[in-house]
Amino acid sequence: MANIFENKDRRVIPNWRSFKKTAVLGELDNNIGRVNKQPIRSLISIDEYIEDWSHNKTIPHAGDLLSSAIVNGIANNEHVLEAAQFILGNSASSTLPQISLAKRFVTSNDKLLTDKLENITISEFASLVDPKLIWNKIKEIKAAIIGFPYNPIFYVELARNYSIVGQEKKALRAMHIALNLSPDNRFILRCGSRLFAHYDEIGIAHDILRKTSLAGIDPWITSAEISLATLRGRSSRFLKKGFEMLNSNNFSSSNITELASAIGTVELIDGSLKKSKQFFKKSLLAPNDNSLAQIEWASSKEPSLRIDINEFHVKHNFEAQALENFHSNHLTECIDNTFRWFLDMPFSKRPVMLGAHIANSFLNDQETSRGFLKAGLISHPNDPQIINNLVYSLALENKIEEAMKFMNLLTDNPTGAADITKICLKATRGLLCFRSGVPDMGRSLYLEAIEKAKDIKNQYYNWLAILNYAREEILVKSNEIETIMETVARIPDNTSAGDVNKLKKEVVELHAKSKVALS
Repeated sequence: MANIFENKDRRVIPNWRSFKKTAVLGELDNNIGRVNKQPIRSLISIDEYIEDWSHNKTIPHAGDLLSSAIVNGIANNEHVLEAAQFILGNSASSTLPQISLAKRFVTSNDKLLTDKLENITISEFASLVDPKLIWNKIKEIKAAIIGFPYNPIFYVELARNYSIVGQEKKALRAMHIALNLSPDNRFILRCGSRLFAHYDEIGIAHDILRKTSLAGIDPWITSAEISLATLRGRSSRFLKKGFEMLNSNNFSSSNITELASAIGTVELIDGSLKKSKQFFKKSLLAPNDNSLAQIEWASSKEPSLRIDINEFHVKHNFEAQALENFHSNHLTECIDNTFRWFLDMPFSKRPVMLGAHIANSFLNDQETSRGFLKAGLISHPNDPQIINNLVYSLALENKIEEAMKFMNLLTDNPTGAADITKICLKATRGLLCFRSGVPDMGRSLYLEAIEKAKDIKNQYYNWLAILNYAREEILVKSNEIETIMETVARIPDNTSAGDVNKLKKEVVELHAKSKVALS
């Protein structure tokens, strides 16, 4: 029995893309205030490097300028581009890291960076999901670090790529280095908080934001701090500062979209719907993909917040589009947008679970379901939810040997697994027993899973276990068929869960066909 994608409580935690893509999307601009307002500056100013380069046209000075530009999120400055061209024009005297860094500025195509994903479909899965591509990227970044060992951005990039291939310790080590090198850089702080949250280190993720000097003055940091405080079960001490920022008219709408969304979420959780609507409305004045996905999530909890996301032309808005497709039952479009969401955030588990759930439970496309799940194992090796769903998909197509290979990665009672996951694993082991010719053991496991789901009062998983069990009894033509079908008949035909309705219809039809065959 598969774990479904659950639209759990979402918070406005920073999305994490490559440095270059983040810069292109406008999230690194330090001049975030309105006219005549003081910019928020990084501790490492680029001005002195421009001055040195202007008076010393040498490769070392060009390299220092490019490194400083990377740290400050500057891509299109004329002096920076000149320095990049200088290094490429003198490649024989430049080091490989210097050349690699220069190419980041000269050969970048901003439109390509932001638009490439827009046209990708699920048919390109096999060619785009390849761990070798990430390991090659890691090799390039490590080479760049040799040339620029004190550039924190390279360590952030290294951490991100390590997280994509499931190397948790190496990812955390690289991020610690980046934070030590530049503890008050917006990009590094937001990426660091996302990495620690990704590994369920919510306390650490929150602490690095609440302790920085930017927490009360930079809305991009304040929004993330408020969101992580709520995840930690605390009330943010910067909530009042957040209100002041939103009401000050000192910041452009695009720079406070996540802050308004984060506070709107707090108000929604606290039951203040009127205030929540006001803040979400402010977040939509110039939304980004994160704030738009947040209101799409919020609307699933409070229908009066529902909007038409197609009215907003937001780049990389794949999560919100996928969730909207899912809620409106546009499943083919949902699969494509979920795949784009995964490619955009390849370390995230949520697009993996959504894509696999839709392909498995609604489209009967087990190959695509397994594609998502195997991709998820790259960043989440030995994850019991992903492995369970993979085994379930394989067993449904009687690929028993491969299914057993994955199931053997887990113990009978995986450490840290949620109760629902343990119930699903028990039912999936029951499925494997039925398909392996051991129906008595399979029956026992299914009945135990059904009772466990009943014990924790989870009707949805209780129904799923009953329906999956009934299918297997029908397929082996057992004497238990009519008894279990009486239980199936008590499941409503039109529940709020579309996959339950679909599975019940399939089981009832299979039962009818088996009766005809036996008559």
